[in-house]
Parts: sequence; structure tokens; C-alpha cells
Amino acid sequence: MKENKQKISPILWAAGQVIYFVLLTLAFTRPLYKHLTTHIAGGLGDNLYFIWQIGWFKQAIFDLNQLPFHSFLLNFPYGYNLATTEIAPLQLAFALPFALGGQLVLGYNISMLLTFVLAGLSMSYWVKHLTGSKAAGLLAGTAYAFLPYHMVHFLSGHLNISAIQWFPLYFWGFTAILTEEEKSPRNIWLLAIGLSGVALTSQYYLYTTFVVSALMLLIYFVFLQRRQFLNGRIWKQFLLAGLISIPALAVGILPYMLVHNGGEARTLQDVMQFSAGLSDYLLPFTRQFLWGKWVWQNFPRDLWNEATLYVGLPVTALAVFAFIRRKRSGQQALFQLFVAGFIISLILSMGTNLTWMEQPVTVNPDSWLGRLFNNPDGLIYLPGYFFFKTIPFYDIMRAWMRIGVFALLFNCAAAGVGLAWLLERWPKWRPLLAVLFIGLVLLDFYVTPNSLSAVKPREVDLWLAEQPYGGQVQLPLKQSYEEYSLYYTLTSQKPIIGVIRTFPSNRYFELNPLLANFPDAASVAALQEQQLTYVVLDESHYPPTEAFIQACESLGMQFQVSLDGQTVFTLP
Repeated sequence: MKENKQKISPILWAAGQVIYFVLLTLAFTRPLYKHLTTHIAGGLGDNLYFIWQIGWFKQAIFDLNQLPFHSFLLNFPYGYNLATTEIAPLQLAFALPFALGGQLVLGYNISMLLTFVLAGLSMSYWVKHLTGSKAAGLLAGTAYAFLPYHMVHFLSGHLNISAIQWFPLYFWGFTAILTEEEKSPRNIWLLAIGLSGVALTSQYYLYTTFVVSALMLLIYFVFLQRRQFLNGRIWKQFLLAGLISIPALAVGILPYMLVHNGGEARTLQDVMQFSAGLSDYLLPFTRQFLWGKWVWQNFPRDLWNEATLYVGLPVTALAVFAFIRRKRSGQQALFQLFVAGFIISLILSMGTNLTWMEQPVTVNPDSWLGRLFNNPDGLIYLPGYFFFKTIPFYDIMRAWMRIGVFALLFNCAAAGVGLAWLLERWPKWRPLLAVLFIGLVLLDFYVTPNSLSAVKPREVDLWLAEQPYGGQVQLPLKQSYEEYSLYYTLTSQKPIIGVIRTFPSNRYFELNPLLANFPDAASVAALQEQQLTYVVLDESHYPPTEAFIQACESLGMQFQVSLDGQTVFTLP
């Protein structure tokens, strides 16, 4: 599958690819490029927490000269360990140069947009290595970079989950070590760089990468290539890659292990709804510019922000074609790994039980199949259920659907191999075929313009910034645990009682009932016990009428200010 002539120099081709992926990124994320310093794509949510992380990392490292893993700005007065949830230090590092200039939103946007460019480049070079075809690499890179899965996590503000750029490097090295006859330092470094990138980006991805890789090795050595199990060359390369990755693995794993070692398992009811179904892989993205609206209107897509796993029709057609031609192309062992990885990821992404159209598939509990799974609801359990029950840390994960990214990765790589064979088969039509299939991929994945949200502090946060130090609570209490309230502490520098809402502390459940009748003596006493100074009230819930202010002051609170829909009292 080698192209006969290399008319373009490697440097020129690299520059051309960068420009190509940058332009496509701007097109797919439009109109964000017009507002990079002030707005973010999608609604306000997890993105604000990552912007808070960027600001906190800058403050901790460069202003306070301390490690950033523990912050005094959250969970007042105890502080907050960031490893309670994901940190994504490498993604934050991409943003820090802009944060140093006070441009937190710009830093977040640049870090997010880089995931598209780097994902496209890493996949393109992997497939170019496999096939010798630049066009095949470009198609695979285009498909992978702009997967609906990628777009949906971009819009959801998942800075960590959007960072899919390290997987092609990891599996390039991983599959090459298993299938290439000669030991190669390149493969060791590819595996190490990919693994390090994943470790410094997402503990979620790191754990699932290990699980998928281990199962791929099990299938490969037990069912496909038994003789290779005792091949010392393979294990030495894996060992060397692991040793090189130790610093990144330590940073990525140790803080998380220290927090979660005690076990904070989710209940089965919490995670069952995040089991993907085959329909999630077949339905196009609801923001696809031609038929996305129709999909939204005619199919259940309530979990679109996690369940968008569309494989793509042109991509899958090319991948199937490549699989059919695998023997003639001399890449049978590689496709054995591709198929194994695809099936493993597909099944694991389906979570604990079989679903279809976001609903669990059930059988009669009294039937032979129902008796086999032995549950009163007639659920059809999948391997993920048994992993949930048995494998350490597997029960901490919530969104099983995200494991589907590996199936999408192998599908895109196989599609590139399929196009390469077509280009070799019909060399006279090579430019036309390349443009045609890349165009079909873009047509299949292209989206409508994205909504934008402005990111800025409130007037009350600017006022609080000028006041003496003290802890704050935002009422209703639920708002103290919303991402926007955490973000506002960067401006006010007044630590808040809340933490990220995905992992609320027990204090929330203890305190919330006591504040149900605020303002009364019990609620004020409960707030005083938390050593708080400032009580910030959302005026849509607590209108600052004269009678309300008098009621608060009769309990010892002191009215301070009302600004832009927020009222502030201080506690005695």
C-alpha cells in the first residue's frame, strides 16, 4: 500500500496538515473563533469548573508557590482535594501561558481547540505509517478529530474527556509492538508518550485504557497468537515503555489513589442509565447540519451529551472493506487487534445491561433467559455488570458510554486502511477518490453553528473581592455546589462552602434540611457553626424586601449590599 511518489516534503506536509486541521476546527466550532477571550461553546457547566482549575493552578503555582492539588477556595473551612474528581494537568498546562496573562477563558478555549488539531494529526500519522498513503492518513485523521463523540464532549465542557489525541499514539505503539517482527525504539516511545499523555489528562481514560488493553492482550495471546505470549521481545518493549511512563503515571494515579482508596463506589442504579446501546452507535449526532434535527425529533436522545457514539456511515463502510481485504493487504494480525479492541470497547461501553433507544431490554424473569440472569426486573446483564461487581475501582466509574471512544478509534484507523487499498487499486482516480471520501466524512459529521455562553464574574464577586477575608455560602445551598459558584471564587477570593456537585460532601445533605426555612434561628445557627462570614442570596429565591431584610437582621445578620440580583448579609 505504498504510494509510488512522495512529491511533498515531510515538513511541508506537516505544515499543510496543521493548517488543514486548524481551519476545520474553526469551522466545526464556529462561531467560537470570534469570541475566544470572552465566551465558551455550549452552556455553562463543567467547563466553568475546568476554567476554575486553570485559574487555581495559576494562583497556586505562580502566586502562592505551592502545589495546586489542594485548594482553600472550596469546601470552606477545610479546603478541597482536587483529586476527588479529575484534574487533567496536561490540558491545564496548555492553558496556563494564557492564564498568566489573565486570559483564563482564552486558555481554556485554546486547550480545548488543540484537542481537535492534535487528534487529527496523531491519527493521520498513524495511518500514514500503516499504509504509506498521506490521503488515507488525512481521511482517518479527519474522521477521528471530528467524531460526534468529540464534538459532544466539547460542547459539554469536558476538557479532560475531549482530549482524545493521545490514543492514536498509544495504540500505534501498542499494536506495532505486537505485530512488528523487529524491536523498535519508535514503538516504545510512541507507547510511552501516548500512555503519559493519557495519564496526565484523564484518570477515567487511563483506567479504561488499561482495562481495554489488558483484555486485548488476553484475547490476542489466548485465542489469536498463542506462540507470541512467550516472546521476550514483546514484553521487554512493554516494560521499557512502562518505565519511561512512570513519572506521568505517578502524577496521574497517586493523587487519585490517595483520595479514592477508601472506596466511593456508585450504586448500580446510579450507573445503569449510562449503559450505551447499539442505537447510540447508529444514530447521527443531533446537531448534524442536515438530519440532526430530525434525529432529535424522532428518537430518544435525552442522554445525548454522553450517548452520542455515532460511528459514521462512510467511515464504517471503508473499515468493513478494509477488514474484508485484510489478508490480501498483509495486515491480518493488525486487524485481529482492531476487531478485538472494537468488540471489547463496544461491549464495555454497553455497561451493566443491554439497552436499546436509551431503555433497558428486558425479558420475562420466569423464562429460561430470565432465570439465567436471576433478577426481578428481567434485565439482560452484560460483562460490565460482573466487572462492576468484581474489578477494583470499576464501580467508581459512572459513564460507561465513554469507553466507546476506543471502538471509534479502531473504526477510524481501519477506514484509513480501507481507503489506502482503494487508492492503490485505482491509481488514476486517486485524487478524486480521496477528495470524495473525505468530503463524505465531513458531510456526515458536519454540525450546525454552536451556541455560546459568556463567562464573566458578577458584580457581587467584584464587591466581595474588596472585603475582608471570610468564608461564603450561596443560597439556596444547591447553588454553592454549582460550577458557576466555584468559578466566581477566583474573582472574589472568598472561599465557598461548596464543592463540585458531582461529588457533594456529606455536609450538604446534613445542612440542606436545616436551611429549608431560612431565615430562622435554626438556619442562622447552622450557618454560624460553619464559620462563615458572607451569606450571598439569590434574589429570585429570596426577594430583598424590607420585611425580609428586617427578619434577617433580627437574627443578628447584617445587610451589606444588593447587586445585580444578589443580596449579601454578614453573619455575627
